[in-house]
Amino acid sequence: MNKEELFNYYFNLQSEEFKEEIEGYKDFRMDNVVCSIKVNFKNGSWIRVYEKLNGAVEWY
Repeated sequence: MNKEELFNYYFNLQSEEFKEEIEGYKDFRMDNVVCSIKVNFKNGSWIRVYEKLNGAVEWY
């Protein structure tokens, strides 16, 4: 999955209320993953979202 697909996957799992708080995403470098991004929120916080080598998607 590419970065845009990863963002869309994460975004589509969120509630409508939570989606309103998401500002966008940027590149984020992580080792030993297929793809990773940094999702930014309107309040200035962010999380990393990544696709593991086994295809699972996780965030924290």
